[in-house]
Amino acid sequence: MESSTPREAPEPRALTIRGFKFNGVDRYVPGCRYTEIAEGEGFGEFGLYFMPPGAQTTVFSLESGDDGTADEYYGPRFEFYYLLSGEITMYWGTDAESLRRGEGERLLLGAGDFGCWEREWKFSARNSGEVPATFFWGLAEAPPDVAERLPVLQTREGLPDTGPA
Repeated sequence: MESSTPREAPEPRALTIRGFKFNGVDRYVPGCRYTEIAEGEGFGEFGLYFMPPGAQTTVFSLESGDDGTADEYYGPRFEFYYLLSGEITMYWGTDAESLRRGEGERLLLGAGDFGCWEREWKFSARNSGEVPATFFWGLAEAPPDVAERLPVLQTREGLPDTGPA
């Protein structure tokens, strides 16, 4: 039996909140905060989301093509939410305007529920409970040819906000 040369691999690690990739305010959804804990090769990104009662996310698309109607476009991939506390209603369909109004198909998730957001749909989540909702989320890696699109924020002067300096 031949011996193999060990491959370079990251060592296992434990992260504290100071070691998270991102921890802060969701610039697109007032009152919400989120973390990007880490990325897992072959899996994608993982994090936590904190949502006050009544708050609703932007409309995001996991469709193969970007028709430009969703606020955020991630391409055809899988996303999940595991609810730790509170309650959210996930709206889903193909009409972004209906989702913004909280119309269309819906799933209600409570603490302990695991929601699977499949490819080829648009989604928007609303905290439909009376207490803050917290969920663990994961978003699969993007296919190689997909260009993500996020909302363009405006500054007070009406110019595009390019994010932190």
